[in-house]
Amino acid sequence: AFSKLECVPQDISLFKRTHDMKQILDYSDIIYIGGGNTKSMLAVFEEWNLVQLLIEAYKSGKILAGVSAGAICWFQKGVTDSWANELSVMDCMGILNGCCCPHYDGEKNRKPYVAKVLKEKTISSCLAIEDGSAVHFKNSKFFSAVSFYKNKNSFEVSFKNGNLIENKLQRIEIF
Repeated sequence: AFSKLECVPQDISLFKRTHDMKQILDYSDIIYIGGGNTKSMLAVFEEWNLVQLLIEAYKSGKILAGVSAGAICWFQKGVTDSWANELSVMDCMGILNGCCCPHYDGEKNRKPYVAKVLKEKTISSCLAIEDGSAVHFKNSKFFSAVSFYKNKNSFEVSFKNGNLIENKLQRIEIF
């Protein structure tokens, strides 16, 4: 998909002969990370010193983006299905504050799990992103939600006075 745009995309595999990642990141304007197993991905990032390189890239003004595991990795914490039988809240890179949960409407266990960890005070709030939606941050602050499909949203979810509160975030539509 990216090759159809006016850009020079690179697919970087960390499971083959690994290139000079600093050089690649320095050359890049946008860094996009795909989905997969968040726990395994972040372990590999640590091994290759990518966490520090990605933080430096962010501080130098690079655009960071991703989907699923590649979306939650930027946050302090993320709701992940890295383990086969359960969802879990795990520590991520911490470039953005808070906790993020992708697939909020796309996987049946996500909403109840977010409600559970909020009620148990494992997390204080959660940025929940429906499939077909995204969030845009500028300078570490929420800027806008983006909807790729009709009626797809992102929410700031919290638990107050015994109730689950889903505040729909202001969005732009690009469908």
